[in-house]
Amino acid sequence: MTPTELMETYLNEVGGAGRLDLIETLAQEDMIDEANRAFGGPEGRAGLLAHVKGFRRAIGDVRYEIGPIAAGKCAAGEHAGADEVMAAWRFSGRHVGDWLGRTASGGPVSGDVISIFTLRDGLIAHYRLWLCAVFGEGEAREAVVFDSRDALRAAGKL
Repeated sequence: MTPTELMETYLNEVGGAGRLDLIETLAQEDMIDEANRAFGGPEGRAGLLAHVKGFRRAIGDVRYEIGPIAAGKCAAGEHAGADEVMAAWRFSGRHVGDWLGRTASGGPVSGDVISIFTLRDGLIAHYRLWLCAVFGEGEAREAVVFDSRDALRAAGKL
């Protein structure tokens, strides 16, 4: 599976269709999910599973629109030389579970997301996430920006 196909499978099948069983075939056992780690969730592949379950529990009737996906080699830093893949995507649905510090409202929620995977042996080894979620509509709209790297720094875990 190419890095682009891996990202497409994760977004469409795992996130969109709820095929949580595929996580075992897409991610390293010891992978790091920055968003899950920032919130104190389990480590490794179990953390990615918790991340996806939490999102799907909080966002009902979720719909995905996948934008550009780009893949290449990391040029510098701790992952220099590793395969990386990035996707810009959008979601929309109903806010049916507590999420990002907001109590479930039943109202609309949407977001723009950037997912970045660093791969090892063709599987997800590291997951960084950035999103801007918009809760509500009209005058009552509220935007929340989340960057997993910033959240780890704030929690003293980076």
